[in-house]
Amino acid sequence: MNASSSRLVVTVAIILKDLREFSRDRLWMILTPISLIFMIVLFLVLPETLNETITLGIYPSYLAESFSLLIDSEAGEFQGLEIIGFADEDQLADAVFNGSGKISMGIGLPVDFAESLLSGSGGTVSVYVSESVPQEMRQALSSGVREIAYAAQALFAGRNPLSTLPVTLPDVQSSILGEDMAGRQVSLRDRIRPILIIMILLIEALALAGLVAVEIEHRTVTALLVTPARTGDFLVAKCVTGTILAVSQAFLFLLATGGFSFDWLLVSLLILLGAGMASAVGMLSGISGRDFMGTLFWGMIFIIPLMIPALSIMFPGKPSVIIRLLPSYGLVEAMSGVLGDGMGWSFAAPHIMTTLLWDIFLLGSAFFLLRRRVESL
Repeated sequence: MNASSSRLVVTVAIILKDLREFSRDRLWMILTPISLIFMIVLFLVLPETLNETITLGIYPSYLAESFSLLIDSEAGEFQGLEIIGFADEDQLADAVFNGSGKISMGIGLPVDFAESLLSGSGGTVSVYVSESVPQEMRQALSSGVREIAYAAQALFAGRNPLSTLPVTLPDVQSSILGEDMAGRQVSLRDRIRPILIIMILLIEALALAGLVAVEIEHRTVTALLVTPARTGDFLVAKCVTGTILAVSQAFLFLLATGGFSFDWLLVSLLILLGAGMASAVGMLSGISGRDFMGTLFWGMIFIIPLMIPALSIMFPGKPSVIIRLLPSYGLVEAMSGVLGDGMGWSFAAPHIMTTLLWDIFLLGSAFFLLRRRVESL
């Protein structure tokens, strides 16, 4: 057996030893399945579907169809708007204020709405909103009633309703960058899935940090270097061990939650990139900590910033520059797009390259610092 084969055998032996030590650690053998089960249960109790349709009640009922045609809609729906007609205005008000919550807004128009518009005599329009409707939506409804009245007046007079708009745009050609997301609603369950995966990966980073810290503190690594293995083999073994721990937990979570119903190859690649980042964090934490509490403290120092991009998914708007500069941002964006919005390789490719560069930098830094620490023992 040549030298390279001997080193490979020793490296595999180190990996198996680390896995055995992990299986004997009662703390992590309890925390790991409990945290995984908690993540799965949390995912399953979240709403599976999302309905962002706004239901608007209209009185009198015969105007509901006219309004649906006015907004160029099929079956009373237009970009999340559904219109329901009421034969009695009191029923409309009762549905808004005392109903099941399906109808949160309503418009009560005069029975002779068309005649009053054509004659210019005017009339009173009642707007009903429930307490759950935000203020900006109330203002939008009031403004919409005014614009609808102008457009309806033009429609009943035989003119184009768009002619009443203060601004008209010529026909222009538009192109969509990336995948067309029109009409797609992402449920809270799918939106939070990347956050849970990142948390699972980083929790396993703490387990690796504990293994590294124990071997350094007990100087087990010096005994390993007596064998044909070199410091580089020890580092590679730790990286592989961390990757195995992180990937196995993430794959179990995806299997339990149906994550592989998407592009499984792309999802697996993202998991591997995340596991590499978690391994780097685990080794850096293990180098910095001297005992369990020290390792846990340094682990939190590294993990909390990496969790910020994942938590930013829950907030609307574009993340700040500082968040986009964090190592986990590209990974979170790719996972959110693939697992939440069903994006493909073209969307994930730039984020994959960014995450790969960060993995190389973090793993290189961990290898460099861990080598210096081991050689100083």
